[in-house]
Amino acid sequence: MKIFVVVLLCLLGFSLTFQGYGQVKPGRLLTNQQISDLVDSVSASLKKHYIFPDKADAMVKYMKAQLQKGVYKKLVNPQQLAQQIHNDIRGIHYDAHLHIAYEPQMQAPKALSPEQLARARKEELSAEKENNFNLQKVEVLPGNIGYFRFNGFTSQTAAAQATLNAALTFLSNTKVLMIDLRFNGGGSATAPLSSYFFKDKTHLFDNVNTFSKDTLSFYTDPSSTTGLVLTMPVYIITSKNTASAAEAFSASMQALKRATIVGDTTLGVSHQTGFFPLGNGFLAKIPFARPVSTSVFKDWEGTGVIPDVVITEEKGLVGAQEIVYRDLMQKAATDKEKKAIQWAINDLKASADLPNPEPGVLNNYAGTYAGGINFFVEGGGLRCKNPERGGNDVFKLKPVTDHVFVLDENVQVEFVKDLSGNYSSMNMLWKNGNIIQRNKE
Repeated sequence: MKIFVVVLLCLLGFSLTFQGYGQVKPGRLLTNQQISDLVDSVSASLKKHYIFPDKADAMVKYMKAQLQKGVYKKLVNPQQLAQQIHNDIRGIHYDAHLHIAYEPQMQAPKALSPEQLARARKEELSAEKENNFNLQKVEVLPGNIGYFRFNGFTSQTAAAQATLNAALTFLSNTKVLMIDLRFNGGGSATAPLSSYFFKDKTHLFDNVNTFSKDTLSFYTDPSSTTGLVLTMPVYIITSKNTASAAEAFSASMQALKRATIVGDTTLGVSHQTGFFPLGNGFLAKIPFARPVSTSVFKDWEGTGVIPDVVITEEKGLVGAQEIVYRDLMQKAATDKEKKAIQWAINDLKASADLPNPEPGVLNNYAGTYAGGINFFVEGGGLRCKNPERGGNDVFKLKPVTDHVFVLDENVQVEFVKDLSGNYSSMNMLWKNGNIIQRNKE
């Protein structure tokens, strides 16, 4: 696999240094020999690098036929010729990653010197640190649900390891972990994250490429997690923008039945691409590697990773939380556990800023309850003064239903109607599932 690694480094160097090399004046016209040379160069690059050899052969055959017919020799403008060849090969086999272009500023890029490569790596590390290695948010949501928003897979895995470990350690005591990849466009290796979810070394998936006859296998590495193993259920939230490495992580976790995917079908970008100079200012972008499909793991190119539970983009995180709470409720073993989950569900509903019930309904709840807790109507909503919280602060209650409200970060209240039809008591619903009844004085 040494050849494969070297190629990737060369491609990195190419992408970092394409500007400013081999400038060719625009507006030039091509000779018949240059047109013929381009067809030969495209053919050679496709046959050598394209991940589907049979498709490459079909593309080459069609280009040769077009050249014989004189189609290309009419196109002496390089941009027009590049576009025609681009359209022709895509017409034989459509591949969104496959491009032929006239980009004279990108021809014959120079390899990076060791000093340039070191400087580029240093600049890349600085930029990654500035963005906190794409680790955007870590939070514990009601119901002890861990939330981890992760916007990209960094290539600086060694430098990012401490930050990743700290984030996941913070979430290690949560009941369920939600990993939000809706804004994750991919990046580099996924194994550093995957390794936290498997106790033993586990095979994730295989890749094949056109630079080597070997298959590249990806595994988790338990030794990289400093002993931290996360065993809680995992939910991965996806969107149409979830792409590339983020799809690889999602697909492998799904195939290994280690995560439930909720959200939208992902973008469908699995094939790795490289830039290949064709001479005379022309450039090809060609997919050279792809994941290997198995009975449980499918190459997601063009199809995306299909979620286990579909939720609309509009529902987003709230929709994912609803799925998690629903599943937790189904698995709850005790009544107290169910009440704690219901508390979290109520809190989620209240976060939508539901409209207050009519004042006539709210007036039924007004009054002082045991312990001196006073409820009153003001500004179209229900208010509370609680001596147990100092007595002077006024709490604005957020409606969940017409008779259930969120009081504060720990307590919700449920107003209870007696047999005579009057609201003569209320239940204080605590976050941990406890319930305390208070009668109206």
